[in-house]
Amino acid sequence: MLYQSNRILCPIDGSDLTDEEVMNRYGQYFGMEPWVSFSGCPAITLTRVNERTSSLSSDRTEQCIKIDVGCYIESTISPAFPSSPTKLTCVSVSDAEYGQITIGSNTTLQGTSICSYKSVSIGKNVIFGPNVVVMDCSGHSIDRRGEQDELSRLKIAPVCIGDDVWIGYGTIILPGVSIGNRTVIGAGSVVCKDIPEDCVAVGNPCTVKYSLKN
Repeated sequence: MLYQSNRILCPIDGSDLTDEEVMNRYGQYFGMEPWVSFSGCPAITLTRVNERTSSLSSDRTEQCIKIDVGCYIESTISPAFPSSPTKLTCVSVSDAEYGQITIGSNTTLQGTSICSYKSVSIGKNVIFGPNVVVMDCSGHSIDRRGEQDELSRLKIAPVCIGDDVWIGYGTIILPGVSIGNRTVIGAGSVVCKDIPEDCVAVGNPCTVKYSLKN
């Protein structure tokens, strides 16, 4: 497989931009709604995966990443806990449409890494602790690596995170997972199956510990 990446917005190249300058320069291009607040610059990347070389285009970028009003995106080392630049990556396999990332209003990302081959949907009022990883694809097959049909064997399944969810530090959310509204995911969890709404879940694998319903 051949990976080609086009870094649209880079933390290094854009490190001297204020959050207002980032919004004004890139907000409309990426389908962001005013107002989105930035601390530092996130890494926004388009990646194309093919069996052969092909040209990269950012013409459809506005269809890839949509960030609603009131979101806060942290990409500096300022937080009290270890954190890194937020990374939003949309991937196109065999010249198909790029994966989509949709982030609802008033959501906070802190060094969050999101990689979408198809769809990662995040609701409103969601808080991500630092260094959370969200992915909707296995990334590669577990056997017969490098064979001609490897791309067709990728396992891709959308991820959906509901409204008012809290995701703890260092959580990993794997392909095909849905997390219900108002749920809390404990720090360091590996979420590999659906988690219902109104509960606290934690662990590897992440399991429900107790309900938050009255």
